[in-house]
Amino acid sequence: MQHLVAAAFCVSALLNALTATIAWRHRRSTPAATALAGVCAGLAVWSAGNAPVHLVQSLAVARTATYLTFVGVLGCVVGMHLLARTIVDPHHRPGRRQVAGLVVPPVLVLAAVASDPWHHLFFTSTGHAGDPQHFSVVYGPLFWVHTAWCYALLATAGGHLARAWWRASAVVRDQITSVLVAAAVPVVGNLVNISNPRLAEGQDTTPLCFTVTALVAAHAVLRRGLLRVVPVAREAVLDTVTDAVVVVDDGGTVVDLNPAGVRMLRAARPDVPQPIGLPGSAFLSPRALGDLPGQHTRYTLEYVPGLHLDVTVTAIADGRGRCLGRVVVARDITEVVETRRRLEDQLTLVERLRAQLQEQSVRDPLTGLHNRRLLDEALPAALGQARATGQPLGVLVLDVDRFKAVNDTHGHAAGDEVLVAVARALAAGARPGDVVARTGGEEFVVLLPGADAAATGERAEQLRAACARLHVEVAPGAVVRPTVSVGTAVHPGSGTDAAGLLAAADAAGLLAAADAALYAAKAAGRDRVVAAG
Repeated sequence: MQHLVAAAFCVSALLNALTATIAWRHRRSTPAATALAGVCAGLAVWSAGNAPVHLVQSLAVARTATYLTFVGVLGCVVGMHLLARTIVDPHHRPGRRQVAGLVVPPVLVLAAVASDPWHHLFFTSTGHAGDPQHFSVVYGPLFWVHTAWCYALLATAGGHLARAWWRASAVVRDQITSVLVAAAVPVVGNLVNISNPRLAEGQDTTPLCFTVTALVAAHAVLRRGLLRVVPVAREAVLDTVTDAVVVVDDGGTVVDLNPAGVRMLRAARPDVPQPIGLPGSAFLSPRALGDLPGQHTRYTLEYVPGLHLDVTVTAIADGRGRCLGRVVVARDITEVVETRRRLEDQLTLVERLRAQLQEQSVRDPLTGLHNRRLLDEALPAALGQARATGQPLGVLVLDVDRFKAVNDTHGHAAGDEVLVAVARALAAGARPGDVVARTGGEEFVVLLPGADAAATGERAEQLRAACARLHVEVAPGAVVRPTVSVGTAVHPGSGTDAAGLLAAADAAGLLAAADAALYAAKAAGRDRVVAAG
C-alpha cells in the first residue's frame, strides 16, 4: 500500500512539473499562466517531498522530506491566491503591502519548520508508528497557525472568484465554475486529512487533491482561454450591446464573446453549442483572421445567406505591447443593405421610365418612327460628323402620293393604316446607322450616313419600290396600294442654286434641297425618285 501511495505522489510530481513548464511557456500570452506555473511548481515539490516518506524507512529522510514539503505547500497556497486574483483581473499587479503579506508569513513558517527540532512547536513529535510501520507526526500549535493562515488566503481567493462568477457573463461563468469546483477538492481532502486520526498521523493526501485543481485550472487557462483577454467593463457593455463581439487569441482560438456574438457564430455553425475554445477559422472569414494593415481593418460581407454584416477587426495588446489577439465586432446591416437594394431598384425603375419617356418624346405615336424633334437634332449632328470625317451624307424626303384621296375615300382610320404600312416598309429597309423619321402628315425623312449620290439614289429607289409593293386592306374588300415620291440630296454636292452658289451650307439647306427634289418628283408624275440639282 505504501508503495502505491508513493507511486501516486511521484506521478503527481511529474504531472505538476510538466504543467508548470507548459504554463511558464505561455506566460507571455496568458497573464494567469505565471501564477499557474507557481501553483504547479509548488505542488511538484509538495508531492515529491511526500514520496520518500512512504518509500524510505529512514526516520531522518522522512523528517527532512516532510520539512521540505512546506516549501511546496506555501508556494502552492500563495500561487492559488495569485491565480484567483489574476483570473478576476488579468492586469492585477500586487502592491508592496500585498507582496509583504504574501512573503513574510511563508518566511516565518519556513523558519519555524527549520527550527522545529529545537522547539517542537510545529510538530510535537515525529517517528514511526503502527503496523505496518509508517512515518507519523503530531501537529503542534504553530502548524495550526500556519494552517489557519493558508485557509484564510485560500478563502480570500475563493471570495474573489465567487464575486467574479456573480458578475461574469454566462460564457465566462461556466469556466470560473470549473475552477471553483476544482478548488473545493483539496479543501475537502485536507479537512478529511487533518480530522482523521489515521491520516493526521502523516498520511497527507492533500497534494494529490491539489493536483486535480491544478490540472482543471490548467485546462481552463491554457486550453479554454479563461479570461485571456478581458475587455474593460465587460459586464456593463458587451453583454448589452447588440453588436456581436468575438475575441480570438494570437493563436486564432475563440476565447471570449458576448451573447450577440454567440448568436452570430451559431448562424454559421448551429451544430456547435459553445464556440469558446474552438478555432476561429470555423466561424470567421480569413479576412478577419489575416493580416491587419495598421492593426485595424473594416469591411462588409454576407456572413450567411440573408445576413449582411459590417465587420471591424482590431488587434489588442497588453501594457508591454505584446499581442494578445484581436477583437472582431460585427454589426447587422441587413436592413440597411435591403433598403439600399430597394432604393437602387427604384432608381433603376425611375431611370428606365425616364428613358422610356425620353424615347417616347422623340417617337411618332402612330408609326413608332422618330419624329421631327429627333430629326432636328440628328440631321445637324450627322452633317457635322460627315464634315469631320469627309464622308458623304444622303438625305431622302418621301411623301405618300394622293394621300388626301385615301382619307376622303376611306376615312382617316384607313389613312392611318396606310401611314403605318409605309413606315414599316421604310423601317424594314433601313440599315444600321440610318435614321427614319415621320416629320408630319404623310411626309417622311431618311438620313443615310456614308451614302454618296449613287448609293443615295439606289437606296431611294429600293424604298420607293418597297412601298409600291404594299397592299393595305383598309376595309373588307377595299385595298389601297400606296406609292411614294422621293426627293434626294447629298452632302457634299447637292444644294446649289442656278447661279452655282452653295444653298445647302447647313442642315436646313440640305433638307430644303431634298424637299425641292420631292416637289419635282410630284410634278413629274409621282411614284418616282428625283435628285436635287
